[in-house]
Amino acid sequence: MERAETVEERRGEKREEKRGEILAAAVRVLARDGIAETTTRKIALEAGVNQAMLRYYFGSKDELLFAVLQEMMRQTREIAQAAASTQGDIRAAIAESLKAFWKHVEAAPELQVMQYELTLYALRTPDAAWLAKQQYEGYRAVVEALLQEAFAAAQQTAALPFAALARFIIAGLDGLILQFISDRDPERARKDLDHLIAATSALVEGRELQ
Repeated sequence: MERAETVEERRGEKREEKRGEILAAAVRVLARDGIAETTTRKIALEAGVNQAMLRYYFGSKDELLFAVLQEMMRQTREIAQAAASTQGDIRAAIAESLKAFWKHVEAAPELQVMQYELTLYALRTPDAAWLAKQQYEGYRAVVEALLQEAFAAAQQTAALPFAALARFIIAGLDGLILQFISDRDPERARKDLDHLIAATSALVEGRELQ
């Protein structure tokens, strides 16, 4: 017989649900208006709550912004994991994974702009600089784990350590994303993504680019 849910557990679930709604509202406002123009009043209005409730859940605007950054980090990890391919051929797996991830970049470039804004904001805030470091360490760990899974499935070994390959891929994607959100040229971006895929494949196989 299943244990009945307690009143406190139901309250906790409702708190988490409301917190998630406020975070989603903050993401929409930040993506639409940017950090400079985002106020707690705008976020509260978007979320359908008053500012007192906003402070109850997040304390201050900075705490809310950093919570948004952590939420975006979580979403990025989920997208990367969902995009990952473990088919037998390692070159095909890398290409399929990166192209699937890139579709999300093209679909919502405003979220990429917002995430970079939040990362820079964290770096400019002494007490929150650790968050930006954690962000990229987290991305590296996810990509490294996905590479390990792909190579295990293909029964192959990589010419470089997985951590180094992961950092290379992240650095390449960062550069492509920054260029894409600047010029919004998907055709050019996809060609450059193909170059990144080719360079990554060459690195993992320990060969020179042709």
